[in-house]
Amino acid sequence: MGPNVGDPVKSRLSLHRRYLAPEGVQPSPATESGRPRGLYAGEPENCRRRLVPFLRNLAYLGLIFAVCRRYQTEGRAFQCLLILATAALPIHYLAPFRWKKPIFLAASIAGLGWVFGPDVLAVVMVLSAVLIGICRLPVSWNLRAGLLAALTVFLSCGRPEPLFRMVPSTVWPVLGSMFMFRMIIYMYELKHAKKPEKLIDEIGYFFLLPNFCFMLFPVVDYRTMQRGYFADDVHAIQRRGLEMMFRGVVQLILYRLIDQELLISASQVHGPLSLLSFLTFNYLVYLQVSGQFHVACGMLHLFGYQLPDTHHRYLLATGFTDYWRRINIYWKDFMVRLVFNPVVFRLKKWPQPAALAAATTVVFVATWFLHAYQSFWLRGTWGFSIPDAVFWTVLGVLVLVNVQLDARRSASKSRVARKRDAEPEPRSVVYRAFAVRTLKTAATFATITLLWSLWNSPSLAAWLDLLSRGLHAS
Repeated sequence: MGPNVGDPVKSRLSLHRRYLAPEGVQPSPATESGRPRGLYAGEPENCRRRLVPFLRNLAYLGLIFAVCRRYQTEGRAFQCLLILATAALPIHYLAPFRWKKPIFLAASIAGLGWVFGPDVLAVVMVLSAVLIGICRLPVSWNLRAGLLAALTVFLSCGRPEPLFRMVPSTVWPVLGSMFMFRMIIYMYELKHAKKPEKLIDEIGYFFLLPNFCFMLFPVVDYRTMQRGYFADDVHAIQRRGLEMMFRGVVQLILYRLIDQELLISASQVHGPLSLLSFLTFNYLVYLQVSGQFHVACGMLHLFGYQLPDTHHRYLLATGFTDYWRRINIYWKDFMVRLVFNPVVFRLKKWPQPAALAAATTVVFVATWFLHAYQSFWLRGTWGFSIPDAVFWTVLGVLVLVNVQLDARRSASKSRVARKRDAEPEPRSVVYRAFAVRTLKTAATFATITLLWSLWNSPSLAAWLDLLSRGLHAS
């Protein structure tokens, strides 16, 4: 059984339910010689080794590496981990299935030490052992969660103070990028797990090789990662990963072009054309984030971890709920699983519009707080500001309105869909629908670029001044 292939925006399946659990992958039957061709005894069929497809994938990885070297994409850390991934991939590919996860974990730990040095590696390993050890204590889930919360507060207080004067400053963003969100997901999984998790899976979930060149890392779902492990032919998984990495590298090159050649500063805005240029390219700088996310998850594919797309054509969103589903799919799924669904379930006796409104509001308040929490661990400062609050409030209200409209239209949409299946649509209707979709896309893009400029503005007064200068002809 392969992955659930389809539109990640319209699919009804959550990310964590899209792939076959690794326990469901049956080992290949042995041949007369006792071992199938291309497999060690007892290995799953998806692990079958074939020289030509693998060398082709390795050559594609070499081309991506050459492009990244030529354009010096994302700095030294990225170059180091690309070299390490290229060197570790043949070893991982040829190793027996039971050794693959330990080899990937060893490569990840080596990458952490190579990029940040032995001092940071030692401290991160010790603190990681403490955090993972608390998760495995033979006590109640509530007590483990309380201990983790207390330790987080202790580390938070110690970071800005001389409490940890001897700890290298780099430790905190590295540790934060590994644990600040993935620990929340993992504890959620432990609460609902039907059996204990394997230690190698626990450690491997936090020590992900590409994490150590991208501190701003996608919120990879634990269950999705485990279900997607060799859930398809290894060469097909690697090809999908290489495609993701290629898209990511293209986006990173486009980001560099925009950042160095096309983006203007806010002080250079004097008139409508310069304002339009600033708003557009200031928003397209986000290509760096989407590019990094694609490259990171694509690299995980090379080692058998099949994951969904992190973004899906977010520049073509036709509304604000559509934008929310497309811009960062992993974050959306994280919020839906841990916030939206539990709130809706608790309010199931409420009228549906009220329950949806309450759940959407809680999601955006949590998103605002968690982005500030992320800023604290990665940058050392909390990200609370008036532009930040206005941004999340306005975006939350727009999504809330769209959610209500989508809920009301859901029944009528199913009836229209049945009619469309029965009768072909006239060409004029198709053209009208295309025109409406184009207008919706343009309106959504314009609104998001305006909000994005507010989010990145140092103050509300500076943003209003920017608009005032831009709306008056020079």
